Amino acid sequence: MGKNLYITEKPSVATSFADVLGIKITRNDRAKGFAESDNSVVTWCFGHLITMAFPDEYDPSYKQWRIEHLPIIPDKYKYIVIDNEGTKKQFETIKTLMCRDDIDLIYACTDSGREGEYIYRLVYEQSGSVKPAKRVWISSQTEEAINEGIKSAKDISEYNDLSVAAYCRAKEDWLFGMNFSRIYTCMYGRQISNILKQEKSSVIAVGRVMTCVLGLVVEREQEIRNFVPKKHYGIEAIFFSCESQLEYKGKWQPAKKNDNEEEKYIEMEEAKEVIEKLKDQPAIIKKVEIKKKSEQPPLLFNLAELQSEANKKFKLPVDKTLEIAQSLYEKKLITYPRTDCRVISTDVLGEVPKVLNGLFKNPVYRDNVKRIKDFGELSVKKTTKRFVDDKKVTDHYAIIPTYITADISKMDENSKKIYNLIVKRFLAIFYPPAQYNTVKVETKVGSEIFVSNAKTLKEAGWKEIYDVSVSKTDELTSVPIHLLKKNEPCDVLEFNLEEKETKPPSRYTDGSLVITMEKAGKFIDDEELREQIKTSGIGTSATRAGIIKKLKDIGYVKINSKTQVVTPTKKGEAIVEVVRRTAKELLNPSLTASWEKGLAMIENRETSQKVFEEKLYAYINKTIDKVKKSRGRLDLSSFVEVK
Repeated sequence: MGKNLYITEKPSVATSFADVLGIKITRNDRAKGFAESDNSVVTWCFGHLITMAFPDEYDPSYKQWRIEHLPIIPDKYKYIVIDNEGTKKQFETIKTLMCRDDIDLIYACTDSGREGEYIYRLVYEQSGSVKPAKRVWISSQTEEAINEGIKSAKDISEYNDLSVAAYCRAKEDWLFGMNFSRIYTCMYGRQISNILKQEKSSVIAVGRVMTCVLGLVVEREQEIRNFVPKKHYGIEAIFFSCESQLEYKGKWQPAKKNDNEEEKYIEMEEAKEVIEKLKDQPAIIKKVEIKKKSEQPPLLFNLAELQSEANKKFKLPVDKTLEIAQSLYEKKLITYPRTDCRVISTDVLGEVPKVLNGLFKNPVYRDNVKRIKDFGELSVKKTTKRFVDDKKVTDHYAIIPTYITADISKMDENSKKIYNLIVKRFLAIFYPPAQYNTVKVETKVGSEIFVSNAKTLKEAGWKEIYDVSVSKTDELTSVPIHLLKKNEPCDVLEFNLEEKETKPPSRYTDGSLVITMEKAGKFIDDEELREQIKTSGIGTSATRAGIIKKLKDIGYVKINSKTQVVTPTKKGEAIVEVVRRTAKELLNPSLTASWEKGLAMIENRETSQKVFEEKLYAYINKTIDKVKKSRGRLDLSSFVEVK
């Protein structure tokens, strides 16, 4: 009987599989690139080992970037081992193992997602092996999850659609990058250099997702730059209630013709006229509305929300948060981080008591878990659709902690912060809603209404997790206006004219940009298309952080290290200007998101590779032709003058 070969995506993950298989990986094993026992062999990739070949592998003349060569669309795509000594050595090691006579079955243990599938398939195909293979699909690195993953591994053919989508994604990015980077560099590299006052002609890097994201950043910057603030006015009144003996404030509410009418911007003269009209007018409390409101715990984290939260709270760059989350996953402390899902599945629900027990052993979370146990039966059940919904779970469920008890004292500060965010978000879903008392008072002066609001947290509920005091009152008013009575007369102590100013939109931060990429559908006017791609965004959870980092690394955007605010560089703006004037659809989030939707449709067998590639090639041909026709007609002098 032969051996089973297990191939992981990274050396660190190989250790987890080796432990389960009873293999101790030694320093010597690390050096030779694999470890084995009597019935198992474990080896590992270093992420990607194989990549798509550059155009000159198809034709040596493509080494020269020439417009007449474009578009380059290969009949058959070529793949090569990445040109790195360590990578080449490891590929040869895996290739030898895959073809070894005593290997009967291969287990693909790369990360459970499109990119992990692609990494494995490339290695398998380049090795020339014809051995049967199975796919291990897991959402955490715990011993139980790995054992179950191996036990329930399906034939690799079950994931062929995922593999096809992965290859199509790679071809798509290659075609966009190679063709559009070349044509824009050839046609406009010199002009961009002149704008930047650089001697050497600029290389213009264009990517399917990257250029679209750059366009978002530039558009926002231009909105801010062109924004003209507009002054408008409001009126604040200070009242004294005759019976309750309370002094309180109210804001004037200009009358609307209907509920759909937008907020009116009042000019100074109009506001002054209202004040003049209301002087010496009687005031009476028209309404005192007291309501109890509940606030549900927030949804669980997906990667984008985790990155956004860490960015807001700790100013951590999104790529750093992903790096930390991946490390926590590989240490078996959290579930798979590269997920777009914010709920768990019903089968995971059965593991929840074990996870809570694991957290109970951690002194940091013991009191929180004890509170959950004191509540009695867990509030999250199969019917709790807010947090448990099989229909919303695709490849992976939301990011949650595993049952492994973390030794937080051994974590670096940033890892502590990210782990703590994930754990608290998980614990919060088992707490009751936060309860508020809200008060709305309407005071009538003459024919005008002034509104006063108060909101007080009465029961912290899930907010206990975040150390919110039960007595905390929202900064609306500190006066107990709930004591006021309907029809109570009031004295008007004074009217104050309030000057306000409209504000420009905020610049993107590293974190808000990731959320914007995830929710690209909001940019789409067409309702049918918006509904069609609502589960797709710009890029994927696995690639968004890397795209933003690349834009920074190649000098198209700057990210403030303290605030994480993203701004375009002059070069980035110039490139967007050129693309906008020649093929503006490359900047369109709806187009970029629809390509992502196409890949998802391949995975779900809703379209075929043939149909997808036909559309892709037609688009590349049409758009390259359009950019070619712009030659000689693009004058960037106005752009230079603006700058």
